[in-house]
Amino acid sequence: MKYDKPFSINKLISAGNVDSVYIEDGERLIEGGFATDLLSHGIGNASSGDAWLTVLSNPNIIAPASIADVACIIVCDRTPVTDALKAKCEAMGISLLSTDLPITDMSVFLYKIQAGLL
Repeated sequence: MKYDKPFSINKLISAGNVDSVYIEDGERLIEGGFATDLLSHGIGNASSGDAWLTVLSNPNIIAPASIADVACIIVCDRTPVTDALKAKCEAMGISLLSTDLPITDMSVFLYKIQAGLL
């Protein structure tokens, strides 16, 4: 889903509910949201500028995230972020955040930010 009012990764962090693990560019705009745990689905359907919501913390997510040029990856639902994922995000220049929120709640949270409700 593309947002009417994109917002920066820094704005997302300041709104709360997410922890920054690695930030490549805090001013990069989040232009939409995309949620999947299937890598092949991400390759075919994520868009440039999306925040990719997932429970995967395996570094294999980096390849499709890079191909799609997502703004950031948000690991949801209290899933521990592995050191390997963090290192791969740093190497590939992809911002990485984490949250205790389930994917559905994080989707709503992102929507509320872009709608100016938070």
